[in-house]
Amino acid sequence: MKKLIFSGALVLSLGLAACSEEAEKPIPKNQTIEKPTPKVSVEMKWQDEITKLASNSDSASDKFYALEKLLMDYKATEAEVKKFSTYIIDDYKSGNYLSDIGNHERMLSNIFKSYYVEKNSEGALKDFAFDYFQNMKYTYRGADTVDSEAVKSNEEQMNKALKEIK
Repeated sequence: MKKLIFSGALVLSLGLAACSEEAEKPIPKNQTIEKPTPKVSVEMKWQDEITKLASNSDSASDKFYALEKLLMDYKATEAEVKKFSTYIIDDYKSGNYLSDIGNHERMLSNIFKSYYVEKNSEGALKDFAFDYFQNMKYTYRGADTVDSEAVKSNEEQMNKALKEIK
């Protein structure tokens, strides 16, 4: 009942606000209209942002949550996604992708790269990137260990996806 009353009051106040009788004031001929200056879009350098995150004193979980904000704001190019996909596949094939969990910059960078590959790919590559991302994220945050069942299961799925990617 309270929601209904609140909703009704909200609709009524919006309706009254829309019925304002203020007329637009004409601009005198001798007055110029200032056009808003467009905001200059500075290309975000994700590497710099990750370096900042990696070097702060926050816990791995807090660094990851800060990385999530970056993931929502950044727009990866097609060329970057291609480069990222090659990198994460090579990193996984090397067998060292989870070898240095304490290296914040490396882990955050790899999480970043795999997120954009998964988000911008299809099929086996998307599946591979998703499992890579999951393993990186959960081992980095300490939710899983390198030899956990979840990590091993994801690695089996990544191996299957790699066979399809070739």
